[in-house]
Amino acid sequence: MQAVKLDPEAQAALTAAVGTSYVQGGIKRTVLQKTEFPDGFTVNFNLVEVPNGTSAFPHTHPGLEVTYVLEGELDLVTAGKPDQRFKPGMSYMVTDSDVHFARVLGDKPMKLLCVFINEKTKPVATVVGPPEAR
Repeated sequence: MQAVKLDPEAQAALTAAVGTSYVQGGIKRTVLQKTEFPDGFTVNFNLVEVPNGTSAFPHTHPGLEVTYVLEGELDLVTAGKPDQRFKPGMSYMVTDSDVHFARVLGDKPMKLLCVFINEKTKPVATVVGPPEAR
């Protein structure tokens, strides 16, 4: 089997331990819980933060993202779909390999609780482009 070389951000997204934080594509992720289930998959429960006035970089996940908005307001921008607006108390899902990003609105940073169910051998997220000009 040939080893896949990952950039440092993708490596952090693959190997981050519970209680640690890392930044990838403009997003700070803090790993709250992590477990291997079912076989071949990892479930990651993260606190995700993005500063106000910014956007996360476009990215994908090798599985499912389930998100609950704690603070801030955002537009979820998903390739090929209309933008969707989310406020605290709302939730959304992003399916496998959808190119998407969050555009933070207003003067509050965005805080989300996210569950990622992804293939064990792949990072939680892969950045696929630069951030939008703001």
